[in-house]
Amino acid sequence: MEMMGKFKAVQENFGKLKERLDSQSFTETSSDGTVSITLTELATIKDIQIASGLLADKEQLEDTLVVTLNKALEKVKENAIEQAKNTVSGSLPSIM
Repeated sequence: MEMMGKFKAVQENFGKLKERLDSQSFTETSSDGTVSITLTELATIKDIQIASGLLADKEQLEDTLVVTLNKALEKVKENAIEQAKNTVSGSLPSIM
């Protein structure tokens, strides 16, 4: 029964983690500064800012958006994995 209690605690901790990550946001800016994307730590896009000069070049805009979004999403994944590891390690005993 003790293990079931620990699993319940892990579920609760993950629920809290989800709420915390969804309330935190960050902004990723393209290397040339023409695109800025703000998203939550759970990868919900909140805002996209595009420099007006970039609007004239559709292909460059698309490329810049893809690169910047992928960079931002990679940060989200890395952070989520780290936060999940911390949540589990603080809740469950080591099995190895």
